[in-house]
Amino acid sequence: MKNQSLRVLMVEDSEDDELLLIRELKKGGYNSVYERVTSAAAMRKALKEKEWDIILCDYMLPRFNAPSAIYILKEANLDIPLIVVTGTVGEETAIECMRFGANDYIMKPNLSRLCPAISRALDEAEIKNKHKQAEELLNASEVRYRRLFESAKDGILILDCDTGTIIDVNPFLIDLLGYSREQFIEKAVWELGPFKDIIPNRNKFLELQRQEYIRYDNLPLETIDGRLVNVEFVSNVYEEADTKVIQCNIRDITKRKEALKALQESEKKYRELSIIDDLTQLYNSRHFYAQLKIETERSNRYEQPLTLLLMDIDKFKEFNDTYGHIEGDNVLSQFGKLLKGCLRETDSAYRYGGEEFTIILPMTTIEDGTIMAERIQAALREKAFSPVSGQKIYITASIGIAQYKPQEEMKAFVRRVDQLMYQAKKKRKHSLYAAA
Repeated sequence: MKNQSLRVLMVEDSEDDELLLIRELKKGGYNSVYERVTSAAAMRKALKEKEWDIILCDYMLPRFNAPSAIYILKEANLDIPLIVVTGTVGEETAIECMRFGANDYIMKPNLSRLCPAISRALDEAEIKNKHKQAEELLNASEVRYRRLFESAKDGILILDCDTGTIIDVNPFLIDLLGYSREQFIEKAVWELGPFKDIIPNRNKFLELQRQEYIRYDNLPLETIDGRLVNVEFVSNVYEEADTKVIQCNIRDITKRKEALKALQESEKKYRELSIIDDLTQLYNSRHFYAQLKIETERSNRYEQPLTLLLMDIDKFKEFNDTYGHIEGDNVLSQFGKLLKGCLRETDSAYRYGGEEFTIILPMTTIEDGTIMAERIQAALREKAFSPVSGQKIYITASIGIAQYKPQEEMKAFVRRVDQLMYQAKKKRKHSLYAAA
């Protein structure tokens, strides 16, 4: 078990719930230093006076609520993860808090999700911080390059405008490309290897004469030892002592490219973390609603069928109570893999919440969706779990399935499938319950 210190700010009016949260944190391996506040003024004071790793916020307090707490956090301009921990609101309200800026929500009857949610929120905060640092480095790099340009520390090449012969080169470009001054001077620019792709022959040079300006924002130049250097290349024609010359300014942007690449990779990883459920590696409910909105709009625009499956693992609480949360998490993880194995290329699967999962089936009628649901049930019948050595356990799932009705409101569509799933569960069929 990890033994990690954690600075926790609790926005909570119940001392009993405070003790429950601290107990759950300790169970998850966190040594908590915490403070409990019950008002907006107290929260502002705590944010100003101390540093916090995480904020655990009840949805409703006397004269104060979670949206107000999120606003105060934004007002303070602090990047502290905030998780709504509540037992008094519905899931739609909790999801709305996430749209305001909360990182996650936990229902108090299901505090086993608390520590995994905190771990995920802290990881996301770290990635976001690295992203911010990379962006600051990139901005600093841009300032640095502008200063170098203003002080003539870029590569500079001067050409005779009539012949294209190199008549001068500065030390920076000599160091950058590795050629000696003698190798530059008196050569036609197209005779020197690094510029073969910019001005490869005299005809191209004559074109430069006519245009009097060429710019490349990202160009690889080859050094004398074969390395590639990314540069900005700008050339202008101007008069010098009644003679036209061409000045080529060459700026090394290799570090900027590396910083940009690191920033892009960081952004990609952050985007992936924000839409992927850590345990099952399926998309999360936040991404589900975004994707379903796209698919319902596409269905209405092109009059294509769209089918939705919503499923719930049967008697999952009993399994958890019997075999423990670690084995329960294993079931959820394996169930996610099983769903992925049943998908077609156009389908997408999501962890909707707890032990509930959903699959979006674009361009699919309810008949074909039923085949998909039966495929999942067949795969479940073949999938054995062994929470105890030598024992095989088979789980079942209740599935609701419905086809989208033209112009149907998205939430009404989800609610309809949800009701069908619970009808299946009430009838104890442990299979699928389908309706058009």
